[in-house]
Amino acid sequence: MERPSVESLLSQPLGIPRVPVLEDACALLAQRPLDQTLAELDTVLGRPLPEDGGRRLHVLVSTLYHQAGAPLDLTEDLRARIEGAQSTTVKE
Repeated sequence: MERPSVESLLSQPLGIPRVPVLEDACALLAQRPLDQTLAELDTVLGRPLPEDGGRRLHVLVSTLYHQAGAPLDLTEDLRARIEGAQSTTVKE
């Protein structure tokens, strides 16, 4: 995966095994300043998500809560926004 960003999390193919690769990518994002990751999340949630983008973002939000100290109310808001963005998912 390229330099960690929310955009790369959505656009790069995941290696095998998929779950550990996704968790590792999210852990790298959780090491960055939380404000930076939240700003990128805000940007990607303003447009349709790739087909599995919602799942990837849910894993990221969970990681931000558990590893980066994101507040629970913020993560609940992000999850609701992800669900809303999934309703306009892009089929590849």
